[in-house]
This record gives sequence, C-alpha cells and structure tokens, in this order.
Amino acid sequence: MIPVSLFDTISHWHGQQMPIRQIARRLDVDVKTVRRHLRKQAAGATAPARSAPISKLAPYHQRVAELAEAGRTAWSIHTELAEDPEFPCSYELVKRHVREIRNQHPKVYERLEHPAGAEVQIDFGELARVGIDGRMVRTWALVGIWPHSRYRFSFVVTDQTVPAFLTAIQDGIRACESIPEQLTLDNLSSGVVRDQFHMRAYQRDFAAFCAHYGMMPNAVRPRTPTDKGSVENGVKALKNGLCGRSFASLEALRIAVAVRTAALNERVHSVTQRRPIDLFLNERRGQMPEVYPIALWVEAKVRRDCHVQAQYNYYSVPHRFVGKTITIRIDAEYISIFDDFVEIARHRRANGRGVTTTDRSHYPKEKRATWQERQAERLLRIRAIGPGVAAFWHGLHASRDHVHSDQVRGLLRLIDAGNHTDLDRACARAAHFGNFSIPALERIIEKRLFELPLDDLLGAPSPTPASTIALVRPLEAYAEIIGAR
Repeated sequence: MIPVSLFDTISHWHGQQMPIRQIARRLDVDVKTVRRHLRKQAAGATAPARSAPISKLAPYHQRVAELAEAGRTAWSIHTELAEDPEFPCSYELVKRHVREIRNQHPKVYERLEHPAGAEVQIDFGELARVGIDGRMVRTWALVGIWPHSRYRFSFVVTDQTVPAFLTAIQDGIRACESIPEQLTLDNLSSGVVRDQFHMRAYQRDFAAFCAHYGMMPNAVRPRTPTDKGSVENGVKALKNGLCGRSFASLEALRIAVAVRTAALNERVHSVTQRRPIDLFLNERRGQMPEVYPIALWVEAKVRRDCHVQAQYNYYSVPHRFVGKTITIRIDAEYISIFDDFVEIARHRRANGRGVTTTDRSHYPKEKRATWQERQAERLLRIRAIGPGVAAFWHGLHASRDHVHSDQVRGLLRLIDAGNHTDLDRACARAAHFGNFSIPALERIIEKRLFELPLDDLLGAPSPTPASTIALVRPLEAYAEIIGAR
C-alpha cells in the first residue's frame, strides 16, 4: 500500500491531464499501481486503504461476543465452537478477536472513598515456614488496615481456624483502641461459610463477635481484590519487606512482622502524604466492651459409649443422642455440646490428652452404676446371707482354676434363686474342703450334703487342696471380716 502523499500526487497530476505512464515513471511505481489507485479515486476513495479479506471468524462474531460478555475465556470459547467439525478458525484467531472485544469494553471501577472510622479491611497473607517442635510449620499474617488513615496491625498465626482468626482481630482492635463501623473481608472460611445454592452466610461465632463489638460484617465479592484494595496492598507491602528472609523461630518471625508493621505506620504514605500514625487519631471512636470469649466450633458423632471426642479428650452426652452428629463449642474453660442449637451437655474443659469426663446421668438407668458401685452392691448382698457365703466368695477371688467372672455370676444366680440358709451352709462346706467351684456347690445343694457333719470324711483320704487357695481361718473369722452378726 502506497503512502497518502503519493496517493494525493497521483490524483493531482491526473487532474492536470498528465499521462498515466509519465506519472508512473516520475513516481517510480508500476503503471498498474497508478491505474488501480485511479480506479479507487473514481469510486470515491480519499485514502489508499487496503481492502481486507473477510475473516473466517466473521460468521461467528455474534456468538463469540455473547460468550465473551458472559465472562468466558478465549480458550473455552474456542473449545465450544470447535465442537462443530466445520469450524475453520484457530485458537489464535479467536483469542485476537476476544481481545479486541474486551478492549472496546474495558472494566471500569469506581474510586472508593473511606471516611474516618468507617471501615477496617482484613486478609491473610502467607509468610515463611518456621521450625516448631522439630518440624517446619506454615505461617500466615492476619493484616488489618483502616483505609482512611492507612494505619495497620499484623499478627502471625499458624492456622486459619476461627479462634485464631477472631483472636487476631480482637487483639488488633483492642491494641489500636478503635472500633470500626464495619469489618470487611472476602471469602475467608473463618468468617464466611457457603450454604446450598451457592449462597454465603456468616460463620456463627464471627457474626456474634461483630455484634459484640458493634461492627457490621461486610463480605465483599470473592475474587475481586479491588473491593478491599487497601489490605491487598498492605499484605503485599508486608510480604515484600520479609521476602527472602528466614527465621529461626516463630517468635523471631513475630518480631520481624511487628517491626515491619511499625515502620509502615510511621512512614509517609504516597496517597495521603501523611504518616498513618498521625491520621489514625481520627479513627478512634466509642468505648471498648468486655473481651469477647473466643471459642472453636466443631462437629462430632456421638459414640456408642455416650461420649464425643473434642481436642483429643472425651466428654459424655445423653444416651439418646448416640449415633447423631452434634455441634461442640470449645472455649478456654468449658466444652458446650449442642443439638440443633439446644445445649444438651456442658463440661469443664479437660487438660492434656486422652482424658475422659463422664456424667453418669447421661447413661441409661441400668448403666449408671459404676463397676465399683456394682461390686459394692454385690458385697452387701453377700453380707446379708452369712459367713459361709462370705468364705466361699473369698475363695472365688483367690482361686485361679476357673474364669472368675463366670464363677461370680454363678454364685449370684444361686443367691437369687435358692434358699439362703441352705446356700450359706453349702458354701461353708465347700469352703471347708477348699472346693471353690460352682458345679461342686450346686451338687452340695442338690444332694443336701451340707446336712452332713464337717468331720464325716476324717477317715477317708484327704482331698487334694487347690493349688492357689488355702483356708487358714475358721469360718467364724469371716463373720468378723464382713461384719455379719
């Protein structure tokens, strides 16, 4: 394509009746070029514009524009259109056209104004890993900034749980002695939870925390950093000051963050041309309420033993909730357990790990007595019968010939079903001969051998005594042991 000056020269000389070949020689161009541009001039052209060929993407321009306005990327638009086997365009051609569309309609943002005391913006920024108890742990800084003055606070945490999140905010607000009208965050899971149908709701403890301090929670649009640009820049400034540094401990990292934050607060800001520490005096308002009790909320399933696990310890729950998933609130002193927002149990928080805290009233009535209480009840029942049964009971405890629990259940069954006088005499006879087995006791009762004198076997061979039991006291002594009269 020839320049505009040459195009105008051809037009001027042709108007002076100069031959076409002479124009071509004087301008050092091909005669066909002169004729072509003269035809364009005759058609009304005022400039040497080149007639571009029709783009292969032209039939799809409307569809591409609709998809681009819907927020689709050039790659996803090309992928969808390429499903048609007759689609003739490459990804590069689609990408250039999408870029042209978006350059025609650039995103425009409104400049935000922040009155004094109106807002605090908060966000997490990941820092360096530090060694804690022999392992490398990730760390984050929770940064809060007053956009009006650009004053900031920063606290290092090792997790992003709700207690760590709320504790850092509370420490920052109380250290600054200033309460904003609203607290702005993005999609932090510590403050915002996602419900069904992609609707967001505030985390329950976070909403209660904001109500306690009289702040309005303000969750801005996710993936839109311009909605809280002050804290986005604040996190970047903090990370740039610590970039490339390593820290021997968590305390060293916290000191470095505190020094960097203080330096930023005392440096003249490029926008306000004032030091944030000076402008911050305008932010203060109101009087501080009492400290908000920070708590952790978790969910757990009630075990078959009527307990739930919370922070490596176990706490009892009423037995009717076995198998249900309940909510647990953990604060510094208490464990509160809720079912559908109704408190069903409350325990003082245990120290250490593996500690079990049990309220016996949470068990069914038949399970409320402890093993020790059941043992004491059994002993009282035995004392009420006589010294013979007491001697036999003592022998059962000392014997190792049979399974102890089976023998005890057998003796209690005989106590429930038999004549107590006959049973006491039968137990005395069995204890006299050192035979501590329930089958032998049942034979003595069945054949009424307890009516025979205890010396009826003096002439017979002595029975082999039990290997682990020896009767070293007369039967009357057992009456004194158990308190029988």
